[in-house]
Amino acid sequence: FHSKLATSINLHRLSPKQVIDSVLSTDAPLNSLEGFFRQMIWREYVRHIHEVTDGFRELEVFDKKLGEPNFLNQNNPLPVTFWGKKSGFNCLDTVVDSVMDEGWTHHIPRLMILSNFANLLDVNPRELTTWFHEAFIDAYDWVVEPNVLGMGTYSLGDAMMTKPYISGTPYINKMSDYCKSCKFNPKKDCMVSNLYWAFIERHKGAFEGNIRMAMPLRSLAKRSDDKKEQDKLALDYILSTLSRGEEVSVQSLQ
Repeated sequence: FHSKLATSINLHRLSPKQVIDSVLSTDAPLNSLEGFFRQMIWREYVRHIHEVTDGFRELEVFDKKLGEPNFLNQNNPLPVTFWGKKSGFNCLDTVVDSVMDEGWTHHIPRLMILSNFANLLDVNPRELTTWFHEAFIDAYDWVVEPNVLGMGTYSLGDAMMTKPYISGTPYINKMSDYCKSCKFNPKKDCMVSNLYWAFIERHKGAFEGNIRMAMPLRSLAKRSDDKKEQDKLALDYILSTLSRGEEVSVQSLQ
């Protein structure tokens, strides 16, 4: 379950111990308790990371430009779809709508949809952190910086995560019900997987030697030149379409 208590905890209206004690007094299923407590522990972890690294300023990844880590050199602007313009992807539009309505969505859509799309489109990490600061009611420096720079994107390199948190259509379809109401067929014409493979192709040099990326890199090596060209065309089309505030359509690439 998801409590939406992050804001109250971050404002010190509730302490983590109060929340944990209260949850333990319920008869919630063990798997729900485990998932909830994992997030509470993660909260303490990212606070610790932010403190011991002085807001990441002590990490080598900051040497080039203080305060703006960008391991993969991602510099595209954040699409206006993150402010409510329809993209045509039901998963992204549904999650953005929920953020615009409530200033909140739980951690899975933040990673699997919002950060994933930003990653695949090579959005500048600082544009993404600014958006999270402005769009979410539970946003604080010590929360946003580690979660977005260290986990949501790969801008810190392997400082927090061993590989980027990215996915294509099959994973989104498996882990959610967004695809059922989307104009794109997840098994035929959804271009999120094209974005995924285009991302791996662009940044493969940065992942060489990373054992966690060995399987995607092997799969990429087997991908035909025609498919790689289609991936690039899909990326270019989606970037240009979203930059105009328009919806993507599968017909445009056929």
